Amino acid sequence: MRRLSVEGLREISRLALPIIASMASATIASFVDTWMIAMIGTAEVAAAMPAGITAYTLTAFPLGITQCVSTFAAQALGRNAPREGAAYAWQGLYLSLIAGFSCLLLWPFAPFFFSLFGHGTEIVALEVTYFSIRLWGIGLSVAIGAMNGFFYGIHRPRVPLFAMVVDNVANILLCYMLIFGNFGAPALGLSGAAFAFVFSFVAQLAVLIAVFLSPPYHAEFSTRIAWRPDWARARQLFHVGWPAGVQSAIDVLGWGVLIVLIVGQFGKEQLAASNIAIQYMSISFMPGIGLGQALTALVGRYIGQGKTALAIQRVYEGLFLSLCYMTLMGLMYLILREPFMAFFNDDPTVIEWGKSILVCVALFQLFDGLNFTFSGALRGAGDTHWMAGLIIVLTVLLFAPLSVGAVMFTDLQSVGPWLAGTIYSIILGLALWWRFAHGKWREIDIFTPSNAGKKKETVTFPSQEAAG
Repeated sequence: MRRLSVEGLREISRLALPIIASMASATIASFVDTWMIAMIGTAEVAAAMPAGITAYTLTAFPLGITQCVSTFAAQALGRNAPREGAAYAWQGLYLSLIAGFSCLLLWPFAPFFFSLFGHGTEIVALEVTYFSIRLWGIGLSVAIGAMNGFFYGIHRPRVPLFAMVVDNVANILLCYMLIFGNFGAPALGLSGAAFAFVFSFVAQLAVLIAVFLSPPYHAEFSTRIAWRPDWARARQLFHVGWPAGVQSAIDVLGWGVLIVLIVGQFGKEQLAASNIAIQYMSISFMPGIGLGQALTALVGRYIGQGKTALAIQRVYEGLFLSLCYMTLMGLMYLILREPFMAFFNDDPTVIEWGKSILVCVALFQLFDGLNFTFSGALRGAGDTHWMAGLIIVLTVLLFAPLSVGAVMFTDLQSVGPWLAGTIYSIILGLALWWRFAHGKWREIDIFTPSNAGKKKETVTFPSQEAAG
């Protein structure tokens, strides 16, 4: 561990805390949503998570691409060409339109897909209903990723924080109205939760776009001029972003399909226990992701300024903060696992299985800290292709075989896939640490994809007129 500096910790905190607060706000809203859904019944809470994770799996690939707007905006800011960031944000918005309309085409296939996992007729019907409504939010989520990436990249994290608070307040209020039929609204049950989710995305995106196009941001970043589709920039964004998208999609696929959907065959009690455990995981991984996004912006800016040594210093200072938090959360999961599970469900079967699952969650917290820190740092440098390859290899050759093997050849039932996930997380975190320390990311230039992996050369940015 490199020596920490007060200046560095303060700089990371100024950028990371609003992002972490945004993630915490989303976590609180998710907890409240799950609690309200749980009040309807065990079947509803068992169905919501698989359907939601499936929807997010479809979102993860294009969202991973648009979130890399942060990398371009940060490095452009460091190179004293801040208006470049807005042009990449617009390309992300165009991608969100394509993603949103494409995913709607999957609507007719939902019943067949969810019937494959043997969850029972009642659960499948609820999953299909919830998933079909959530499809409408995919394009909105991808657009939000592009906007958030822009604001994080230019080091204005309070804008996404405000938008997220608006989203979560709207979500909780709409859930209260539409799930139970309050304030004159229809009582839609689980469908109401899905509608609330989509409508809250509309509110969040409206706030982000309003600020993005506002006179102060237009004056500084030419946000209203850079709207035209630009194939060259879109190709650069895709070149850096598609591996991040693959990484996100496979990561979600691993934890979603290989754990939640497979676990469903052991009954709704074990499925509910896994779903609740994932809710608790969000308390630790959402702030971890927030810190990683802050490091993406910091590393990108310092690389743009040519201050590689300072970028490295900030990464290890961020690692210190991450490990402190994740270790604390791991201890809490281990010590308080029974009351944590009982908060959501008083079924003794759910609680017993959930306690065992939370032991697994506690074990990999420290290594998740490595994962979030170094994946954020490598993304800021544009070193996304190696990470995507690593995720694919570990998922296909380790996570999937161990998960399926544990189900088929042991009596661990739902705990088996969680143990596989623990092993996966440990190896992933250590591998990302090695990659960053190896330093190959120093040779990458995100603005000239054809030169990726070669020694950096001086890059001349287009004029602001060309950017328009």
